[in-house]
Amino acid sequence: MEALDKARSLVLLLATLAAAINYTAGLDPPGGLWQDNTGGHMAGDPILLTTNPRRYKAFFYCNSVAFVASLAAIVLVQKEILVKHHVLEAAMLLDLFGLIGVYAAGSCRDVNTSINDMALAGAVLAYVVIHVIFFTLNYKEKEEDDQANQLLEKRRKRLLLFAILAATITYQAGLTPPGGFLLQDDKLGHHAGDPVLLYNFPRRYKIFFYFNSASFMLSISLIILLVNPNLYRPAIRSNALSVCTAVGLFCLMGAYAAGSTQHLKTSIYIFVLVGVVLLVVVGLLLVFLKARSTRGANT
Repeated sequence: MEALDKARSLVLLLATLAAAINYTAGLDPPGGLWQDNTGGHMAGDPILLTTNPRRYKAFFYCNSVAFVASLAAIVLVQKEILVKHHVLEAAMLLDLFGLIGVYAAGSCRDVNTSINDMALAGAVLAYVVIHVIFFTLNYKEKEEDDQANQLLEKRRKRLLLFAILAATITYQAGLTPPGGFLLQDDKLGHHAGDPVLLYNFPRRYKIFFYFNSASFMLSISLIILLVNPNLYRPAIRSNALSVCTAVGLFCLMGAYAAGSTQHLKTSIYIFVLVGVVLLVVVGLLLVFLKARSTRGANT
């Protein structure tokens, strides 16, 4: 019964996440909306639909399917038989893959960049598999007591919370990048629907885009892996998911530093501030571990 409740909680958590971000993305599509009725379009129509209709349709249908699937999962999670047969978990996996498709279609302006986004997710999953294989070669399967299982589940919950937080903010930032979008074409060759930051600071935009995309793909891959006990147990024991979490945090910091300011000095200040905070946290952790080891030796 406890395992069933955990499965329900997981499905509800993921479904709520997906429904919230899909709903927002559907009402405020990437690229913005036309502000007038000139040029053969109407005010309020998505700019991406005019500039790149195939990409917009891919975004729209993937987003709509993911949104409806999330709502259906929230309703159907009350049925015990569906939870026991992993029907809802399969639906949520499909939903997560849909989120990847939405992000790739909505955040990019060309096919190559979309392919690179999809490849990032594949690279993360491949790394975790390789890491688990090499770091669990000498691991002997044994009966674990309740305390070990509880510690494993606590680590899983922490990793899942980080992944959900990072996926939510990076998804929204990828579809609506800092600086907003151009609302009309201009004489300099700039196109409506393209990010303003891309034209003003192209290098800074690329740094933001790839760091943000890497953090998003890492987060979605973590959520996918944390759904299946056969996957997350060896991955947590080998610290593969902890490595992915650390890399995801670093990418999140890089995206924030590149996207939150237009000046190099300010970005450097942000990284220095983060470095100081990390040093303080590491210092406190070392003091705590040393105190605990000393206490253990005395007893």
